[in-house]
Amino acid sequence: MKEIDYLKNFDKTSVKATLKRINLLLDYLDNPQDNLDFIHIAGTNGKGSIAEILTVIYKEAGYNIGTFTSPGVMDLKERIRINDRMISSQELAELVKNIKPHINRVARELEHPTFFEIITAIAFCYFSNKNLDLVVLETGMGGRLDATNVVDSMISVITNVGLDHTEYLGDTIEEIAKEKAGIIKPKQKVITAAQKAVVLETLEEKAAKEKAELININQKYFWEKTDFNHKNQSFNLKGPDCTLNNLKISLLGRYQILNTVTALAVIEELNKMFYVSEKDIRKALIHITWPGRLEVVKEKPLIILDGSHNLEGIKNLNKELNRFKYSKLIILISIFSDKNIKNMIEELEKKGDHFILTQNRSKRAVKAETLKKYIIDDKKAVIRNNLELGLNYALDISKEDDLILITGSLHNVTELRHKFTGGYN
Repeated sequence: MKEIDYLKNFDKTSVKATLKRINLLLDYLDNPQDNLDFIHIAGTNGKGSIAEILTVIYKEAGYNIGTFTSPGVMDLKERIRINDRMISSQELAELVKNIKPHINRVARELEHPTFFEIITAIAFCYFSNKNLDLVVLETGMGGRLDATNVVDSMISVITNVGLDHTEYLGDTIEEIAKEKAGIIKPKQKVITAAQKAVVLETLEEKAAKEKAELININQKYFWEKTDFNHKNQSFNLKGPDCTLNNLKISLLGRYQILNTVTALAVIEELNKMFYVSEKDIRKALIHITWPGRLEVVKEKPLIILDGSHNLEGIKNLNKELNRFKYSKLIILISIFSDKNIKNMIEELEKKGDHFILTQNRSKRAVKAETLKKYIIDDKKAVIRNNLELGLNYALDISKEDDLILITGSLHNVTELRHKFTGGYN
């Protein structure tokens, strides 16, 4: 469809961050976001997982729930979902057609809206006509000047803060934390899983200014892992008003336990308005699928798809690899040029036995030859022209007890996941 092609081919090059374009565009669309109730989520890592956990639990509890996340891993339409079902191609095309004249008006009066501003406006229009109970809204990048930050949310979530997108958000943790804290609204509750002192100080300062209540889950909730295998993991949780033992979740990684606790803290704070039972929670958690996050897609050899794309994510990934049994670790990797490549490679070299360096199809991907410059022991690194050739090589050199890790970018997941699953799950 030409309207969807218009979106897919849109130049995603960033322009000056401002809310003026999105506000004007939404004004022309009669501000569809004003009729919706939002849970607004920002943070360096974990936003999408928390959004999906909330979506599946509220859906299980019988609510009509809209979800806006980014990026889409297997399909552009993944970004906009109701009850975890993607917007249809027909509906998306119709919305693009309707919004185009208003995009052009904004372009004439200010400058052309960005891709993210347009897809955000489309999501608001779609949700506003669907009689939703709640919308789970994930920021694209940052918070203060993110296109999603035009909503008056019921509750905000700031997962954590690390060094990522530094060219846009600032060079220090404190600067980035101030951008994330920009989503905090007056007199609302704010849930955070942040642990760094400088981040907590920044969030506390912003919360105090807005007379908002900051809830640090690391102080109010206590949890411990009880079991782990390649398909799920379990943990016990004790909160201010709940004790849940042997909670089983289908998402792997200790950080996913933290994400789950964060989501459950949101549910607890909203439970008087949007009641969710323990039965709903338990049933939902075991059926969550979130592509490309420590996702086991094959065994013998074990193949893991992981979209970690910043240093903090890679460090978390390295910790999780300790929980898997394998002989040799074969890493297939492509990274965007604006990432902390040197330190990401350095972290992975602590465990990797073989590196297959390549370049995904994104214009932002760095050349494989550049990646090789950062490998200390270049004897264990080879270059392949694309991810598919890299995967074939990994399969050729691997044995049944090896682990093939595909990481460095969610775009790697986009290009290869269909080979194991057949498409979007």
